[in-house]
Amino acid sequence: MTYHLEDQLSAYIDDELEDHERQQVEAHLESCESCQVLLEDLLSIQNVVMSSYEQVQAPDNLEALVLQSMGMEQSPVVAEKGWFLIPVLALLSLGILWFVTSTVLVNLLHGFLKLTIALVYLASHYITGLPMLSGLTVVFSLVILILAAYSLKRLLQTTTP
Repeated sequence: MTYHLEDQLSAYIDDELEDHERQQVEAHLESCESCQVLLEDLLSIQNVVMSSYEQVQAPDNLEALVLQSMGMEQSPVVAEKGWFLIPVLALLSLGILWFVTSTVLVNLLHGFLKLTIALVYLASHYITGLPMLSGLTVVFSLVILILAAYSLKRLLQTTTP
């Protein structure tokens, strides 16, 4: 496998190589056809770019136009001094609202949880204290379970058109 100097060809064309590197590239170019073709392609591309660059003409008054456009640029308008108070007050009010509602919300949630636990404890003791009520609870639960199974069976048997 032959080592090609493709990376150095652009630097060779632009005369950016040291003497020993340039000599290495020239020696390689004498024996390698693919690098010679690549060098010719790079030179033709360079010629096309240079001719295109020469065809572009800047207007004679380009400098004056640039200076004029720089002078016409307006500096950004500085806002009045009190503009920063609005976001500060908004953040402060949101913070106060969060603090107040979070503590109230936590207290309400804590109270609701305590009430729920007390009601579950009361209901369980009341149901277990009356054997008749315990039996009715079991029967009522079984009826609900049977109705749910029947409803599910009917739902699964229906066909969609």
